[in-house]
Formats: sequence, C-alpha cells, structure tokens
Amino acid sequence: MDKKLDIAVIGSGMAGLATARILKDAGHNITVFEALPGRGMDSHTIEFDGGMIDVPLRVMNPYLWKNTLSLATHLGIDTFPVRTYMSCSWLFEEKTETWLTTSRAPIGNFPIINNRKGLQQYGVRLVKGMLQLKSAIYRFFKSKHQDITLTEFINKNEIEEVFWHGAVMPVLYTICTCNPETIGEWPAKPLLVFLQQLTNGDQLLRLKGGTPAFVNKLIEGVDIQSGSAVTKVELQGEKVYVENEAGFKQLFDRTIVATPTNKLEDFLDKDQFAEDIELLKQFKFEEGDLVIHTDSSVMPPRRKDWSVLSYMMDRKFTKQQFTVWMNAVEPTLVGKEAVFQTWRPVTPIDPKKVVSTVKLSRAVVNWQTVELNNELQRRQKAVDRKVYFCGSWSCDGLPILESAVTSAMQIAKNLGAPLPFVGLKPKVEVAPELGY
Repeated sequence: MDKKLDIAVIGSGMAGLATARILKDAGHNITVFEALPGRGMDSHTIEFDGGMIDVPLRVMNPYLWKNTLSLATHLGIDTFPVRTYMSCSWLFEEKTETWLTTSRAPIGNFPIINNRKGLQQYGVRLVKGMLQLKSAIYRFFKSKHQDITLTEFINKNEIEEVFWHGAVMPVLYTICTCNPETIGEWPAKPLLVFLQQLTNGDQLLRLKGGTPAFVNKLIEGVDIQSGSAVTKVELQGEKVYVENEAGFKQLFDRTIVATPTNKLEDFLDKDQFAEDIELLKQFKFEEGDLVIHTDSSVMPPRRKDWSVLSYMMDRKFTKQQFTVWMNAVEPTLVGKEAVFQTWRPVTPIDPKKVVSTVKLSRAVVNWQTVELNNELQRRQKAVDRKVYFCGSWSCDGLPILESAVTSAMQIAKNLGAPLPFVGLKPKVEVAPELGY
C-alpha cells in the first residue's frame, strides 16, 4: 500500500506500540490512543531504592522471543545475558524445606543440580524426568497427530511426577500467566516447542534499560493521546471516526484496535461491528495478581539457597507459588534491599512490605481460540477492511510479548507495510555484575 494513511491505534500495550512503530516507519501518520496517563506497555515499571523494577520482568530466550528481540535490535536496543538459577521448596509444613537448587553450566548454559540433598533425594528422578520429557517431545513431533491438548499429552506419556509437577509445570504457569486449572486445555504444540527450546541451554537475555527503553523507541515520533479512554469508533463512509473522553475527535483511513476483546463494546459501534463483536467476545480472559514486595518469606529459608527463580509447592503439587529475585537480574538493583515479584502468592505477604500489586490479564487458550483466530485472520484479509484487531490474544502461542509482536506483524502484512527487522540477531553486551 503506497498511499500515506492516517491510522489510529487504540491501546499502547506491546501489540499497539509494535503496530504503531512498523506503520510509522512505513510512512503513515499514526495516532495512539491510551486510556492510562502514560504508556500501557511500561505503565507498571517503577523506581525502587534508586533502581528500576520492570513489571512484569522480561527475560527472553532468543529463539522463543525472536520477533521481539529482532524489533528491539532494529531500534538500536542492546541486550545483556542473565543466568536464571532456580530453587524449589516444599510449602505448608512445619518448616519450609528447599529440596532443589540449580545453577547454570559456564559452557552451554545447561542447568546443574548443585545441592547435595537435591542430588541424593531427587537427582535420579529429575534426570529421569528430563530424559522422559525429551523422548516424549521427540515422539510428539514425529507423530502425525499433534492436535492434542497438554493434558492429553501428559496422559499419553509417563513422565516422572517430581520433575513434571515440581519443575516443568511451575515454569509454564508463570510464562503463560494463567491458572493451573486452564493450562491443560492449551494446545500442546506451542508449549512443547517452548519446553524444547528451554531445555536446549540457549542464553537468556534482557533488554538494556528494560521495558521503558523499548517503549521510548517504539513511540518515537508517534502522536499519543493518553489519559483518556476511547468512547466511540464508527465507520463514516470511507473513513473511521474515533473519539475519546477528552473530546479529541478525528477521521482516520484505518484503525487498529489493540485492546483486550472484553473492552470492545465500550466504544465500537454495536450495529456496524455486530459480527466482529460477536466473534471477539468469545475470547475469554483470566486475571492474576503480581505482587512486588520485600518480604523474603517467599524465598528459601537459607540465604545461600536463594536463586533468581524460587518455586514453592506442596508435596501433592496442588498449590504452587513463583517468585523472581529482582536484584539478581536487574543491574540497577545490585547492592540494594532485596526485592521480589511473586505471581499469584499463596502464602501471605506482609502488607507493610508490599511495594505494588499489579493485575495481569491474558486470554484463555484452547482449541476454540484457535478456531476464533483463524476466522479473525480470514476476515482481516479483506481488501476493503477499515478496522483491524490485534493483541497477544490473537496468536495461539507464547510468550505473551512475542505473540503481541507477531500480531502486529500480521496487521502490517495486511496493510502492505515492510518488516525490515525480521531475522536480525540481538546485539549482546558483556554481562553486568548482578546480585546472585
């Protein structure tokens, strides 16, 4: 599409900002609408003790976050490597017992069990589970029947319980930011691709300057109407009329809606977009709290067992809790008071030690959402389309950030915008001193 267009982007999360950046670079005039006072993508990032807390934390595998990292590299953002050590502890007993701690091999970045109790009591079981999982994944990708859920995959394969429920599932709950009750309904394939790459020992990266640095580049030269929710989107002839609560009004050639689908009826014309609303409201979302705090009770009792990632669970694996030790992955927090991010805490966090609580939302993923996305993408290829929809919910993969960028790329293709960043390898700087 050679014509220069006036395009509205509603929502400044990752999908909205990536779309805005790609279309701006293609020569179009872009206006971003955001209900929050700032930018949605980094709205939860906070300053703490003179350092920065990225909320939520983003640590990226170069294969799994390839489009996100390629876009960041294209925008001139460097990365640095981090090592995600892990500890696992039993909860809900007289005392918390740490049963596993790991580190990473200097060469290959492979996980290593480094506590004697973990080796003696669980070493064989964990190694057995790892081998069983690798074998099961290999068979899965050789099979012609890959349209199964994660639950069906588990039921078809015998995998050591301690390894699967004590180490694998907590990672999936965290990366997918979903309820343990719903993850079994996920199509198995994207989760198994994720696990396959995770166990390959690829170096994990963080963006230098965190999410704010990325957002600053994404939004460069883009007009933002923030602090006011959009109240009306309607077709007027060949144009799209957009209005927000602050009274800003404009006609656009195209409009990209990059918000959760449960917000659409607040502003879309219900008659003009009846078919789209009927389709999109079938996407279901779930929420959970991410608590940022300084309460070290979420970590192993002995300081020497602290790891970047702390998993806690009961022995029947019915309750799980996941915590990130921020000082171990954020250079600006080295030497500062220990601060943590805990996803869906099941143990009480001291209210006096809570820095902030953020409610995160993501779409429930199952076979219905796969069908809904197929239909959505079919509709959005229509040449006379004026309003498009994108977001992490519109891609059936993970992680969320990568799905959001991928959804923006789909919109760009529909509008004929080039994607010059595809395939760029991240520029990795020397690892900074971190608080391990």
